[in-house]
Amino acid sequence: MQLPVTSLGKALRVEWVDFYGDHTMHACISDEAGQRTEVCIDGRKGSCTRFRLFQQGRHPNKRGAVLVELGAPEEGIVIPLLSRYLDSHGPKASGLTEYGWELARETLLRYGEPAVSGTSAQSSEAEPGAAADRGR
Repeated sequence: MQLPVTSLGKALRVEWVDFYGDHTMHACISDEAGQRTEVCIDGRKGSCTRFRLFQQGRHPNKRGAVLVELGAPEEGIVIPLLSRYLDSHGPKASGLTEYGWELARETLLRYGEPAVSGTSAQSSEAEPGAAADRGR
């Protein structure tokens, strides 16, 4: 099981950011001691948690992913970290395609927006250009 964000130590940094085909953004955050955890922002159309933060998991539907309440301390740690990471890295330096980098910026801008009800859920099939161009 991954650590909660608030259990990490000092000098937090984003190691990488990537996307699933359903536009869910996920990232790895580590501290000075090398402890890591993963976070994600739900990007699924039609999801009641769209544009909400989850910790301890790469995707909202993965085992162990925990929804972070709006206004929680984790928000105040993760959102600024991701924002600084994107601001200090261009698409190539962050390992994302131009489209992925723009999608990441848009996701952060829309973070916490209320979910729109009455829409159907988007499939998890990959969309062209949605994921990063790297071979992990």
